[in-house]
Amino acid sequence: MQPVPALPAVEYAERTDPGRDPEKQVNEDSCGHRETRFGHLCVVCDGMGGHAGGREASELALATIFEVFDHAPDGTPPGQVLKNSIEEASRRIHVMRISEVAMGRPGSTAVAVLMHAQGTEVAHVGDSRAYLVHEGQIFRITRDHSIVQELVDRGLLTPQQAAHHPDANRITRALGMATDVEAELRPEPVRHVPGDSFILCSDGLSDLVEDHEIMGIVGSEPAAQAVGKLVDVANARGGHDNITVVVLRAREAALTPASVVAPTIAQTTALTSGTQVPDTIPHAPPAGMERTDRATEPLLAPPPAAAPAPVVIPPAPQPVPQEEAPSSSQVLPARHGPRPAVVIAIVLAVVAAGLLGVVVITELRERGGKDHGKNGTIALPTSDAAPAATPTTLAPGSIVVPTTSATPDPIAPLVPSPSGTGKSGQH
Repeated sequence: MQPVPALPAVEYAERTDPGRDPEKQVNEDSCGHRETRFGHLCVVCDGMGGHAGGREASELALATIFEVFDHAPDGTPPGQVLKNSIEEASRRIHVMRISEVAMGRPGSTAVAVLMHAQGTEVAHVGDSRAYLVHEGQIFRITRDHSIVQELVDRGLLTPQQAAHHPDANRITRALGMATDVEAELRPEPVRHVPGDSFILCSDGLSDLVEDHEIMGIVGSEPAAQAVGKLVDVANARGGHDNITVVVLRAREAALTPASVVAPTIAQTTALTSGTQVPDTIPHAPPAGMERTDRATEPLLAPPPAAAPAPVVIPPAPQPVPQEEAPSSSQVLPARHGPRPAVVIAIVLAVVAAGLLGVVVITELRERGGKDHGKNGTIALPTSDAAPAATPTTLAPGSIVVPTTSATPDPIAPLVPSPSGTGKSGQH
């Protein structure tokens, strides 16, 4: 097929493998790439329903999507053509006949991207995923349609708990499961830049290879080598399911209308992370026929239910002028230097401490004079005429009697009273 001149330059590679499980050697995955009038179309489908049923369902889905693009009227918005093609595939699978008895109703997941000059459309049903690797980061741009994912969205499970949840293999939406199944389409195309890589994969890869490992391999290898390495890693870890990987790498930037200000990835993510694309959460668990989420890098999660917000690579942020007042969401830097209130408090504390010291010293001096005789000694003043002599101390509460001269006069002997019962004679 001749390339369509208006299409942007890209690098494309795909690989699908039945895996290592002896019971799953019939590959129920299908994938393909087509250059259409609307852009580069890449699709991955993961069939279910048992061997022939699953394989035939995924092949019918792929063929139907390509057919709808071939017959879509000119002028139809590219995203709408993508959504219509997946929903038509679901209707045909719902009424399909299979060549052998299936294990339940045949069905399939589907994830597709359509890269055109204005960006990349993304749509999906089920838990086959689409990732974007951009400047050393990986973003999950689809959210699994699964029971476990819903529990995580409601805050009932953490991503870590979801990875090992017993219902981690149950999806809530698949092609052919009902008469009408709605495909989830991002409301705006992703504004890609040169070097951006879109990765589509079935759960046979995402169950066994971490998001950051996908980023490391795709970000450092040509597309053809990257898909081969990713499949090899999944097989080395058990290869318990069919494995399919598609890499579409942009070589040209998407054209952004001059009147449109493209939002940043952070602005288009609706959560955290995290966490998928639109919500930013370091994302939640995958769930699906056999899906589990093991994201460890920043993830973007698509917006709620019907439509995820677009992921756009913004220009480098401009510095905020110093005079501009910070918004309430900005984190203000710590102030340097003491505040006036702190200085005043310190000064008052110093003054109070000084006054307290003066009061304490004064009190001690007064108490020192009053308590001079605390040891049981009472000092009596001496005569001014005679120099003070060493006092005689009487125990226990001795009285110091100062002398009037260096040599004291002899004391007359006591004369007993006539009755002999005076106090001076008592011992």
